[in-house]
Amino acid sequence: MTVEYRPPRNEAELEDAFACTARAFGGGLSFFTNIVKYDPWFCLDNARACFVDGKVVSLVQIFERPMRIGNCVVRMGGVGSVGTDPAYRRAGHSMNVLRDSVEYMKAEGYDLSILFTGIPSHYGKAGWVVHPVYSVRLTLPEALREVQTECQIELCDLARDLPDLMAIYDAFNAARTGTTVRTEIYWNQQPKWREYDPAMFWVAKRNSRTVAYLKAGRWSLNELGYVNGEEAAAMALCVYFFRQAQAEAVKEVESRCPLACCEMFEALGCAVRRREGGGTMVQVIDLKSLLAKVTPLLEARLHASGFSAWTGAICVRYEADERMLSIQNGKITVSPGGVSPNIDLVVSQAQLLRLLFGSMRAEDIAFSNRLALREDEIGLLNALFPPDELFLWGTDGF
Repeated sequence: MTVEYRPPRNEAELEDAFACTARAFGGGLSFFTNIVKYDPWFCLDNARACFVDGKVVSLVQIFERPMRIGNCVVRMGGVGSVGTDPAYRRAGHSMNVLRDSVEYMKAEGYDLSILFTGIPSHYGKAGWVVHPVYSVRLTLPEALREVQTECQIELCDLARDLPDLMAIYDAFNAARTGTTVRTEIYWNQQPKWREYDPAMFWVAKRNSRTVAYLKAGRWSLNELGYVNGEEAAAMALCVYFFRQAQAEAVKEVESRCPLACCEMFEALGCAVRRREGGGTMVQVIDLKSLLAKVTPLLEARLHASGFSAWTGAICVRYEADERMLSIQNGKITVSPGGVSPNIDLVVSQAQLLRLLFGSMRAEDIAFSNRLALREDEIGLLNALFPPDELFLWGTDGF
């Protein structure tokens, strides 16, 4: 028996790979083949497979996505379509393909990897760690608040509205950690493999210009965006959607919206319950590259803080790597560890990611890891890594 871990080499092997995944999921072949046709970042090498005697028996698909951390962009590899032919399970093939995928991403210059799963213990063995993300359940009030706006609400016409939608999305998410940097091709192609109900995608227009949009399902609010200063237009869209839900006796609506939107829902009279989900996992692929790409963000935060004149070095150490952040004259350089640092930040990968994404404070890391950090050193770290959240629109799932 010959066992190989590699990507498909041709169209026939690729078709075999997606047929394998369809068998693993019990059907749905068209969903997987549509990825090949329409995902603008798809390439053969991103389909990592186990071949047994030339037949694909296990597959991992890497979805390349440019992702924001603050206002910086990193290269993220989303992991999905993970499946093993039922006849070949419990032989270690899936784990070996996952590990091959990590090595491939390292070689190809990815910074991070994210996946969504109901079995985190499986992916934990290959290096991913659980990271908190949140969803919101909205209980609709009997009487929704009226929103005064001169906007007209219409169904979205992507061919007509795309330039406005792209501008709104880019501005609304310009510094939103976790969001995908979408290209025009991505906007046009995504609905062809991520189906949605066109009857539940609305825009609010003022003087023929789109100033807000809302994409929904039955009954979930999947994406929202609006021009700065046009929150009333976004609220009017929410009310329009909520009233459709109420007309069908729906009392609760799920929402994948950032924390900043919760105040808007409360202002409409909704009871908001924010819930932490445990199915999102993240892995650092290249710490050096990741830190280098967010350096402009860290420098801007340093400049805006009371630590702009701080000089020294912070060594960031976790299980798989360590890197030095050297700070002088407000500039930050990333180098290998080894030199005695001013701050020795020894963390787990999970803590490192929580610090980077703003969901864990430096004082909590210091307490958990028994790090002897002075108050000013904790202040510096909190200035570099302020509170934030990792947020991914559900419409950008993979």
